[in-house]
Amino acid sequence: MINPLIYLVFTFFLPSHDFHITHTSLNYNSDSESIEITMKVAIEDLERSLEVNTSKKLRIGTTKENKSSHKIISNYFDNHLKVLTNDKPLQFQWVGKEIDDNLHDIYLYFEILNCNENGEIKTLTLKNTIFLEIEINQTNIVLIEFKDSKFNLTFTKDQDIQKLQFYE
Repeated sequence: MINPLIYLVFTFFLPSHDFHITHTSLNYNSDSESIEITMKVAIEDLERSLEVNTSKKLRIGTTKENKSSHKIISNYFDNHLKVLTNDKPLQFQWVGKEIDDNLHDIYLYFEILNCNENGEIKTLTLKNTIFLEIEINQTNIVLIEFKDSKFNLTFTKDQDIQKLQFYE
């Protein structure tokens, strides 16, 4: 058993290391020619970032949640997550949100409709600056499922844009 005094020393005097990570999945649905986006983010990071940008208390997931929180969340992600196919910017639509059972994370759902109306998608470009304005050590992980291929991308302050090329 660890001596309680040693535990207190380690807990209070050693610096803590915070991890700030978002997880996003983009799934291309070839039947509907749409991209379904699911994001898992920490509620605390989301609220802090939104409050910095809007100066409004959102209280996400509580009974006192701001009635316009979904609009504020959607606007934030519209500005900090850019998706382009064949170098053409796409607009995504808010689908909804769901608080995780752990009460620490939130799942956000978006959809991009008709993203392949001009033929075959040859390139997919992402710009992901989510929470980079508030966290220097922020990491945004994106899993992309496109037809039979899977890609895992990592976005940071030093690399916030990535481009994939698809070959037939």
